[in-house]
Amino acid sequence: MSHKLDNLHYNWREIDGYNKAFNFVMSPRELGKTAMMWFTKIYQPFKKDHRPWIYLVRQVVEITDALIDSIFDTILKKFCDDDISPRYKVGSFKDGIVDVYLVERKGEEENVYLFFRIVSLSIALRRIKLAVLKNIKGVFMDEYIIDPRTGEKYQENESFKIKEAYTTWSRETSGILKVYFSANPYSLFNPLFVDWGVDTLKLRKGEYYIGNNFVIHWGVLNPLLREKLLKKNPLYQFDEDYNQYALEGTAINDKNIKLSRLPQNYSLNFVFRYQGKYIGVYMNNYVEDLEERYFCQFIDELGSKRTAFAFDFEDLINRTTIVGISERSRLQHFKSAMRRNLVSFNDINVYYYIIEIYKNI
Repeated sequence: MSHKLDNLHYNWREIDGYNKAFNFVMSPRELGKTAMMWFTKIYQPFKKDHRPWIYLVRQVVEITDALIDSIFDTILKKFCDDDISPRYKVGSFKDGIVDVYLVERKGEEENVYLFFRIVSLSIALRRIKLAVLKNIKGVFMDEYIIDPRTGEKYQENESFKIKEAYTTWSRETSGILKVYFSANPYSLFNPLFVDWGVDTLKLRKGEYYIGNNFVIHWGVLNPLLREKLLKKNPLYQFDEDYNQYALEGTAINDKNIKLSRLPQNYSLNFVFRYQGKYIGVYMNNYVEDLEERYFCQFIDELGSKRTAFAFDFEDLINRTTIVGISERSRLQHFKSAMRRNLVSFNDINVYYYIIEIYKNI
């Protein structure tokens, strides 16, 4: 017997009201973002219009029988009694593009519809763009934010790949093609927030952050749902760090990062270029002070008399130089300040870029 929907779990209707192309929801675990997306946002409308979706994953190895079966068995069949099952070719898993058909049975009648196409971001951009579907309804990517502590990594030029795919796929739909991302906020750092220019200091739990073509919702648990979960899982009661992440939706990986605005008496000392972004590093003019010695933030452009340090040939452009032995020695004071926690940052994204740069100094 199917479960009934309640008013305690996530409802995607409100974020849809902003009518943005990119819709990003991050929240604690157990809010039901994934289940409600598949059942109320994808499956229920699909029964009426049979318009297929694209489901994005990051790695080809994520495409498994278990992934597809979990969508049907633990989500769709949990909330309805429809006689449905998936049909797909296991041999196409390795290719990073898999068509999943929905088989619907009514008595002896069997109907088969293309339900969604799984596309891996790790395959060549050209193949991603060719994965377009006619009359596409939407795009969904689950668990977008990774936890780097488990060894996960974002794709090279990930946000660019997503934009290029969107530009191609949107030609095959009427109106605004909407892309939905759901995530647990291990960190507020991710390629999309960087690309969108999100001011992470302005992200607030329970609120919407609205941009030109995107909206971000930092969802929170309904108090009644939170109470139920506290009784059900002892980890939430006795592991405070896990509680902050899983129930409160706190970005636990970011909690010790020193965030601020540009302090007074700091001047631009040098510039890095990393993954297409300029990062200005400002130094305290009064070195005898006991405050942070450096402050880092993204800057829009490079001054005419300044050269930026780069660590990858892809970042080499005019007035940019690959960091060599002599340049590394000039950067040792900054590296030492990083080790002693004497550096503050304008936002979360700058911090994580600087961490990667630090590894190369």
